[in-house]
Amino acid sequence: MALDPIWKQQLTLVTYGNEYLTHGLSVHQWRQIPIFDQHTFAFRDLLSQHLLAQHFQIWLENLKKQGVTRLSLHASSMLNEEKNPNPNIELLPYSHFIVSHHDKKKTAWVFGNELAEWFNTEQEFMIPDAQQSSTRQETLWNFELNSKLYKKIQADLQAPEWDRIQQYLTQELFNTTYAQNVQQQHFTEQHYTGFNLTQPNKIAFDLEEKSALLPAQYQANLSNELLLKLEALELDLAEQAKIQSEESQVFASADEKRAFKHFSQKLDDLFAKLIVKTANHYQTAQRKIIAPETPFETPAAAPQTQSYANVNLNKSTATEPHKHQISNKNVVTLIIMTILICVLAYYFGF
Repeated sequence: MALDPIWKQQLTLVTYGNEYLTHGLSVHQWRQIPIFDQHTFAFRDLLSQHLLAQHFQIWLENLKKQGVTRLSLHASSMLNEEKNPNPNIELLPYSHFIVSHHDKKKTAWVFGNELAEWFNTEQEFMIPDAQQSSTRQETLWNFELNSKLYKKIQADLQAPEWDRIQQYLTQELFNTTYAQNVQQQHFTEQHYTGFNLTQPNKIAFDLEEKSALLPAQYQANLSNELLLKLEALELDLAEQAKIQSEESQVFASADEKRAFKHFSQKLDDLFAKLIVKTANHYQTAQRKIIAPETPFETPAAAPQTQSYANVNLNKSTATEPHKHQISNKNVVTLIIMTILICVLAYYFGF
């Protein structure tokens, strides 16, 4: 089951929200990013149910007044053991939630719906299609986090090793038979706008940078590439499952069906984890460029070899006088021995 796409709006609120809180980036410069089209967000207090803000601009401005230093994004599974303090609100099981970091506390912002007192059936009431709005309306409810969760929050804020993340995703997802179509596509040097390959005309190419979910000044090329590739893989798996369903095809075996389901679950899990890393650390997600060795450049070990050669050269030069001294002594000794032999031969008649 693919992740609910609401994570894209959450990601944008965190990335650009932090630019507003820490670097003074005006909300007016990014509040109309297309990812927010057809979406409205209200912000309420979970205990009192009071409306705190009717738009994320008001929300951010008041967080800044309260001294909030940063926003972060985390997996909702972190809240599994927490009890909902207000039974009148149904908290929705979306994959992520936002945390605002105050001076002495951390506040969670979780999506949820008010429960109607006069409608108590388990199934949600379906409003007739003609009366439904095309705008997605969501409410984020705030509550103070239990201090026991602070360590888990802090763990998500530790700097990741992007090279290892890329290698792991490549090994576990992109180098598999399920990702054959993705392997043939080019994703480098693109900004992730949140609009997938089925919506190619939604964002004009020249507006891509201004529509990016990650602030473009950081050149987070690795995060952009991985988000694009994971979404492409997600769409491709959905298409494969659709073909199986519509054409009444069946997998060759139960093992194959199980393997496909397992891979889909792995994709969702790793995608959700990458979203957390990206939201909190996209500034450092830059691809390392390793220049190939050429025959015109000295290998990396050459300077060290050269220094050893110089040392050896210096040593041999220093010992040269000593060698000359040894040679001179040998000549003198040979002359003396020759004289002695001649003298002995003269006296003893040799």
